Amino acid sequence: MNNNQEIQRLVQSHKALEPFDYKIAVDWAIDLIQVGKETENILMLASFSEPIEKWEISPYVTAVLDELGLHELECDDAIIAQTHFILLKILKDIDVRKSLRQLYQVCINNDMDNRIMTFYLLYHAWDSLEEIGDNYYYDGATLENIERILKKEARKWIDEYINGISVEKIDQKPTEEKEKTLPTTMAIPNKGFIAKLKDWFS
Repeated sequence: MNNNQEIQRLVQSHKALEPFDYKIAVDWAIDLIQVGKETENILMLASFSEPIEKWEISPYVTAVLDELGLHELECDDAIIAQTHFILLKILKDIDVRKSLRQLYQVCINNDMDNRIMTFYLLYHAWDSLEEIGDNYYYDGATLENIERILKKEARKWIDEYINGISVEKIDQKPTEEKEKTLPTTMAIPNKGFIAKLKDWFS
């Protein structure tokens, strides 16, 4: 059965996340049916097919959550739930680059949330390594080790924000003597830009 705590918490976040992929909620309802949980609202939720309109499906998600005694998560908890869900996909080698891009977008959508900044920088580091063979976003990252670094950071994040284990941050000093690349526009800014970016969100 694919229905698990991480998917459940993601569904609980459906109102707080924009955009939210309601196909996840439909699959969750199907999993509920497969374990013998059938109510009118669960059956209705499971019956939706793409394209799915938020205004149409959202009331059924809320109704099912109410029936199961599950509260809907607010913004902060929703961001944690969404990030956790995506990081688990990365650790399971499921669409690693696509999942990293999703984390990059989550960071942007949430005002450059400091808790996700490492993945924002790793996203640009990977692109930069492929485009110019070097990166100014994550010190020491190469094409040979960046996926390993990403997974290490994913495990650190889960330990800190899900398991409550305090972890020591890896030193990510930018290479000061090189020109830096602006993450959102790919223009070349002043030296030290990435260092300042990290200072702003630390």
